[in-house]
Amino acid sequence: DKGLIALLGPSGCGKTTLLNVIGGLDKVGSGHVYINGQRITKRRTGKIDQIRNLNIGYVFQNYNLVDNMTVFDNVAIALKMVGVRDKKEIEEKVNYVLEKVGMYRYRNRYADMLSGGERQRVGIARAIVKDPAIVIADEPTGNLDSKNTLEVMNIIKAISQDRLVILVTHEEELADFYASRVIRIKDGAVVSDCVNAHGDQLDYRVDNKIYLKDIKDHKRLKTESYHIDFYNDSGGRLDLVIVIRNGNIYIENRAQDSRVEVVDDNSSVELTDDHYRRITKEEYLASGFDTEKLRAQGKRKYRSILNPLSMIRQGFKTVFNYNVLKKILLLGFLISAMFITYAVSNIFGVLNITDDEFITADKSYIRVVDKNPEVAEYLAYEQNGEYEYIMPGNGSLSVDMKFDDYFQTQQNSAVITGSLSDSGKLSEKDIVSGRLPENSSEIVIDRLTLENVIEEQGTKMAGFGRPSDFVGETVSVNNMPDMTIVGIADRESPCIYTDRSLFINLLANSREEGEYEEGYGGGGGSEASAEFIDYTLKQSQVTLERGSWPTGDYQVLVNEKNREDMPVGRTISQKINGTNLTVTGYYSDAYDSDFMLVSSNTIKYNLINSKDNITICPKNKASALRQLEEQNVNAVDVYAEAEKEYKDGMWSSIFSTVVMAGVILLISFIEIFLMIRASFLSRVKEVGVYRAIGVKKGDIYRMFMGEILAITTMSSMPGFVFMAYILYKLSGISYFSQLFLVNVPVLILCIGLIYGFNLLFGLFPVFRTIRKTPAAILSRTDIN
Repeated sequence: DKGLIALLGPSGCGKTTLLNVIGGLDKVGSGHVYINGQRITKRRTGKIDQIRNLNIGYVFQNYNLVDNMTVFDNVAIALKMVGVRDKKEIEEKVNYVLEKVGMYRYRNRYADMLSGGERQRVGIARAIVKDPAIVIADEPTGNLDSKNTLEVMNIIKAISQDRLVILVTHEEELADFYASRVIRIKDGAVVSDCVNAHGDQLDYRVDNKIYLKDIKDHKRLKTESYHIDFYNDSGGRLDLVIVIRNGNIYIENRAQDSRVEVVDDNSSVELTDDHYRRITKEEYLASGFDTEKLRAQGKRKYRSILNPLSMIRQGFKTVFNYNVLKKILLLGFLISAMFITYAVSNIFGVLNITDDEFITADKSYIRVVDKNPEVAEYLAYEQNGEYEYIMPGNGSLSVDMKFDDYFQTQQNSAVITGSLSDSGKLSEKDIVSGRLPENSSEIVIDRLTLENVIEEQGTKMAGFGRPSDFVGETVSVNNMPDMTIVGIADRESPCIYTDRSLFINLLANSREEGEYEEGYGGGGGSEASAEFIDYTLKQSQVTLERGSWPTGDYQVLVNEKNREDMPVGRTISQKINGTNLTVTGYYSDAYDSDFMLVSSNTIKYNLINSKDNITICPKNKASALRQLEEQNVNAVDVYAEAEKEYKDGMWSSIFSTVVMAGVILLISFIEIFLMIRASFLSRVKEVGVYRAIGVKKGDIYRMFMGEILAITTMSSMPGFVFMAYILYKLSGISYFSQLFLVNVPVLILCIGLIYGFNLLFGLFPVFRTIRKTPAAILSRTDIN
């Protein structure tokens, strides 16, 4: 249960391997090791760590201190791992052991500022502060000079007075003097195991200590002004010139085969005016420890040394203490975050296809595709109670709005094109500006329709920058009374809402989009060149000279100048729906016009014949589509068809954009991985130290997690914010609006990806490292 057992043997014989196995730092191929009756071999890592941490203290040849921690913290961590939380208890115990090993005055100094002997003393203090049953020391004097070797061995021997110390060494004289039991190992096998009947003295000379009385050749020069002693231990020739001037001593060595070294307070050599004396056991007995001061005040328990708060705090502290080069490398995280934000916003921007990108008609419409729709077919649909209303063609309407507010824009106008829809569909909640129409001369236009108009430079120059600016403006369709825009709707359909009774005449008199000049400066005449016009639209503008108004189907009123060629009551060559028109009379007007006046039905029949399809507004779209499908009618959902056509047309562009953004993402992730991996390689030794002294794997994960979170917050987040701001501004420009999507879900996803992948790539090398045994980690040759 106590004493100092020395494992003695030459280098490479297996001493350290055996010690690592005993201490739980390495695995065994066969056999079992028990510590205080508990098996530590062939068990899960967590259980092994618990047993060894509560029972064993470690003193390493390479010290294995955490360089960026103070002496005090390096020792205190051992107490925290065994569950000591009381700050006063920690302070008392740590200060006591530091005092006993002669390091109390350096307690606030960082470990990387200590000499080898000082570092080993701290290592011993860390090993014994938790009052372990066993102390394992792996060649603790291997890197020390003779003076520090004796001091360290005296401390270790004192520790063995009341606990078991297992020491690995290859120095016979040290084992013979200090060990109470010596186990000799050769080529991986125990060759002897005996109780050591050592003497009471050790002949172990300190290399840097010169005992003057042991040098026989001694000469002295003593006068009133000079007192010089000469000691010659090698028989060499002394040929010096010594000059004293202005309080300084100048020495010239004329003997070229020797060198001069001045011994003062800063010298490593010590001159002692005495004879050499062997070390006695009284010297190490004087270094005893009061075990009562190390005794635990409560039950010891293997615990974590970090909680979430301390994890974050330590992470930020570590990053703040980075050297200049590492801080410069943090720019890589900033750039990676910018790339990730750009790529994610770009991917969602091109994949986020919104209705305003493709929709051209009322979302509720169905289109019956028929190259030559029959009037009878149309009328049958018109009588179907499942439909709200139907229209010939695609229902597209263009109206003209003149810019009369400014003298400079009086000759210009805007063409507003939208899908003709029933104003009866609207409710108060649909109106975002203005009001609902109250009569047939008032219309409402959807926001989407007007936003397309606003993009024209001429519209902006005329003072129309928002949809609400159009409220109160007058629009016109040839041959029809002017209409007033009284409201702006937001039903996410590019519609122009009017009274349903006007549909046929609006469609018949609305010019095709190509008839208008594109862009700023476009304008239209006051009269259309339509061949047929509903007579009710012209009754107030023409004079009935003879006959009657054409109220019946296929009847026509022509200009009186045609009376000789077109007699009243006779049919003429012009046909509608395959039927020749019958002249009912003649009109005259101020313009000597050539148009023919017919009834509204005749206008409808003519419109049906001129269109390739029929637009239906069903009461229930799904039901109507099923019904038409059962009737083998080629009918399509206008909204779905437009979306499909748009996606098909955009797919190659979307695909290339997504691939490019994906490549940017991949490059960013690889950059993050390489940066974190390069940073981690410099920390592998630190990880090995933590694992060797018994820190939980979870705590090591938390250490690096806190550091990664700090790096991400300090370096990546500024890059994310900067790029998000730029993309937000760009997305407000129409040219870029479909390339980038910047909203709360996308920003949250970006933050999640940045933190998530930083943590993933940051913890992956940690995982690969700490799954190895502590001995395997410390034995890596690619770390310092």
